Amino acid sequence: MYPFASLPDNLAAFCDMLRRTHRFRIGPGELRDAARALELVDLGSEPAVRHTLRPILSANRDEAELFDPAFRSFFIPATAEPSSDEVAARGAEPGAAAGGPGAPVELQRRPDASDLDFDEQDAGGAAAAPAGIDEGESDSAAMFARSSYSPLEAATTDAPRLTLVDEEWTDAARALVQRVRIGLSRRWRPAIKGRRFDVRRTLRSSLQTGGEALTAKWLRRRRRAPRFVVLIDGSRSMSAYTRSALQLAVALTRATARVEVFTFSTSLQRVTGDVRKAAAGETRDVAGLEAAWGGGTSIGGCLGEFVRTFGERLLSRDTVVIIASDGLDVGDPGGLRETMATLRRRSAAIVWLNPLLDTAGYEPTAAGMSAARASITSFTNITDAASLARLRIKN
Repeated sequence: MYPFASLPDNLAAFCDMLRRTHRFRIGPGELRDAARALELVDLGSEPAVRHTLRPILSANRDEAELFDPAFRSFFIPATAEPSSDEVAARGAEPGAAAGGPGAPVELQRRPDASDLDFDEQDAGGAAAAPAGIDEGESDSAAMFARSSYSPLEAATTDAPRLTLVDEEWTDAARALVQRVRIGLSRRWRPAIKGRRFDVRRTLRSSLQTGGEALTAKWLRRRRRAPRFVVLIDGSRSMSAYTRSALQLAVALTRATARVEVFTFSTSLQRVTGDVRKAAAGETRDVAGLEAAWGGGTSIGGCLGEFVRTFGERLLSRDTVVIIASDGLDVGDPGGLRETMATLRRRSAAIVWLNPLLDTAGYEPTAAGMSAARASITSFTNITDAASLARLRIKN
């Protein structure tokens, strides 16, 4: 299925095609990370390669929708014989085999980041153009060089802004807190009506009536108050969808004090303090997130970091874990599957909010999403206060 003889040539030519034809913002960082990610998948499987490259090379939803047709047209061309002009044009591309790219050629080895021979940025901050770009295309090459984002490196995008939500969001969050049923406390407490007769308190109250027990006292077990842990995927592929997730976090914080909020990209960051200030009416730009916002996606690694660092204190049978993510992960699916199983075992429920569910024809077949599905109790999406009001949490 591959047009050229070696993986680096295929990868570089494909990324160059996306950049030139579809205006993808792909730079040396994306190419390096794509090569690293392909070391983890079966290169003979077209779906595996396609699902691995999509979250790395697509910056937003529009690019993700264009990616699959572009991938198939490049790697699985029509079987008709190309014209001599097409053969000549393809033969001039970087890394073309001497025999021409007409027939698929098996890849000889797995990728290595060193195969993508990109120079580091010079002292003036400009990166060298990748091989295969003519010197005459200086403007296009400059745009390529400026796109220096790497999903495996620190993020460089703007920090998220937290604002106070309206009463509709707050009312929906309060209703959600009331709907969550996670069981009763083990401790019996005094109550006007209850299931257990309180002999001791009844006898003590009878002292005021000359020893006659005129007023019965009761005990009951109160319903446990749920704790909410909100984990928001701030990676580049989620940039168009994080607003509603942040609004959800602020609304829950206004509805109950038992809320913890985290953001993650390639690392995890606790932002509960900023969310509480936003819930109190202060507009805030969350600073210092670095690799926890605007970078790539390492869902399994970040959730594992949460379990190791905060799990002992925050995870219990009272905890509802809410994860807002598109499930596009470049990490190890096995590690994500194990971490999700741990979260499910140590919490009351796991709610996964995937914004791609609103896309027509979407199927959660990405490796990360497939690995997480078995442990999810509620799989849905929230875009506004009305959808939050409809949310039902299963446990």
